Amino acid sequence: MLKKLLFYTLFLLSLSTQAQNAQQLIDNLKSELATNPDAKKTASIYSDLTWYYSKVSVDSALVYGKKALESSKKLGDSTLLAQVYSDVGAVYFTKGDFQNSKLNYTTAYKIRKARNDIKGLAKINNNLANIYERTFQYKLAMQSFLDALTYFESINDQKNINTIKGNIGLVLFKLKNYPKAIGYLNDEINYEEANKNPEGLCVSCTNIGNVYLKMKDTVNALKYYNKALKSCQESGNNKGISVAFGNIGAIKSEQNKSKEALALYARSSKVEEELNSDIDKSSIQLKVAKELIDARQFSKAHDTLVNLKRVFEKQNSKEYLLLNYKLLITCNAFLNSPDSVSFYTDKYIYLKDNLLDAGAVKQSQELEAKYQTEKKEKQLLQKEIEAKKKNTTILILSILAVFVALVGFLIYRQQRLKNRQQEQEFELKSAISKIETQNKLHEQRLSISRDLHDNIGAQLTFVISSIDNLKYGNKITDSKINNQLTKISDFTKSTIIELRDTIWAMNNSEFKIEDLYARILNFIEKAKSAKDDINFKFGIDDQLKSLTFSSVIGINLYRTIQEAVNNAIKYSEAKDIEVVVKKDKNQIQITIHDNGKGFDVENTDFGNGLYNMKKRIEEVNGSCKIESELQKGTTITILLTQNQSV
Repeated sequence: MLKKLLFYTLFLLSLSTQAQNAQQLIDNLKSELATNPDAKKTASIYSDLTWYYSKVSVDSALVYGKKALESSKKLGDSTLLAQVYSDVGAVYFTKGDFQNSKLNYTTAYKIRKARNDIKGLAKINNNLANIYERTFQYKLAMQSFLDALTYFESINDQKNINTIKGNIGLVLFKLKNYPKAIGYLNDEINYEEANKNPEGLCVSCTNIGNVYLKMKDTVNALKYYNKALKSCQESGNNKGISVAFGNIGAIKSEQNKSKEALALYARSSKVEEELNSDIDKSSIQLKVAKELIDARQFSKAHDTLVNLKRVFEKQNSKEYLLLNYKLLITCNAFLNSPDSVSFYTDKYIYLKDNLLDAGAVKQSQELEAKYQTEKKEKQLLQKEIEAKKKNTTILILSILAVFVALVGFLIYRQQRLKNRQQEQEFELKSAISKIETQNKLHEQRLSISRDLHDNIGAQLTFVISSIDNLKYGNKITDSKINNQLTKISDFTKSTIIELRDTIWAMNNSEFKIEDLYARILNFIEKAKSAKDDINFKFGIDDQLKSLTFSSVIGINLYRTIQEAVNNAIKYSEAKDIEVVVKKDKNQIQITIHDNGKGFDVENTDFGNGLYNMKKRIEEVNGSCKIESELQKGTTITILLTQNQSV
């Protein structure tokens, strides 16, 4: 309690030096309205009240929005009317009614287009892009954001530039490009902090917290959520305050601090009641339902989720509906309703497949890349123009000094420049063609690996979850069934690990030997935990630190070494297993040695494991030699030429 009092005391002191919050501004506007100003001033006050109430109470905002529209139409002021339609569009956006929000924004767009208001059109493009982002139309969102950004960059409007960068970061977050999303959002946060703008920080800190939470970095997520809460309170943004309480509550829930989580959800719901946003109130109840599941109150959670499902379906809120289906699967599994589990699983998979359309992702990424390329090209063009101006000045001065002698030189120089330019253009086109081909191949690999991760990986995870639910949700006493379920679960987990290794290889067109070292080291560490009586050693020659492999060679080497170590663990009864990578003249030599019982190479049929090892190395034009002596151990030697590894 003492800490809370201290926090609120410091918070109130800080407010004395900050700008007025939304409620204070609303009170001032109402006081001004009470003085009976003229019709134009009254309409303007109604418009401002619409905007500021959108952060505090949606219902009040819509009441003043209606008054503002009526007053503006009577005045015949198209500038004010366009602004009011934009403000009303923002109110409906806050409410979660994207259809009415878009309708008002497009009406404002038509008015501003008729008035040739370029800046106003750019702002509406940004607002429409927010709607596209919330309705999963990522290509349209990215195109609209980039159109707006291009305009504001042309007039060097830093405030709007950084606001749109934050919005682009949000789209990249939804497209799962987390590093780029953090880059764009950090640009906005740095700007808002430098300009002491708590309203902007309220939104941007919430968004970057969501990115870190998705990356499972709860430390940074909680840091930014708390920063968002403080900024939202400073600016009087009730919607932001509610979201912040809900986000912090979600982290407390993940930390198994159910009591704290429910208290934060209650505070969030209280603020939402004032704001009266149906979709946001329902999102808080979704988090409460998760807490009920964690508390094993499955029937109560199920009833809550079924009611919420109707709200999300009515609002066409696909993101929340996806979470709703996921929780209903868990509830019905514990309530022993297999038909319902199957029903909601089908709905979950279908909706998830449709939410992130691969084509939209690719096109959005291409738009962002195109914007960056065009920006660089403009910079290069400007430098070329400046360089040409400088050269022209020099040429003119030279012509004045030695006109006759320079005529021939100029013709020669012009031809030389033309030839050089043609050479550069040819080199540039060749380079671009090569990059485009590489990009297409890389995008195909990414698409395949994404499908493997999102579809196969998710399905395998669901199998493990279902088995665990069967084991722990149904008290199985038959040890044979229990053991069989455990074996299936372990096999599925091993399959997921193999799948991740494959995805890891596919996502890298090439990687250094250090990457291979880290991967093998991780595998050996796991082997140590399973066989603590074996001493493992792994070393790499320092001369090979900068060596790179293609993805094909890398995965074959990794699988071969993995198989060799596994064989030594299973069959050799060795006390020491050693993996050494070194340079031997123009070759790379990889040796896997154990001091186990060995075997007779000449009189032993190679099984699938040993045969596959040799075959993998031969496929990358290398050699694999297996030597073994009874009671002295086994040595496997892999040789690759230096140019094969690059």
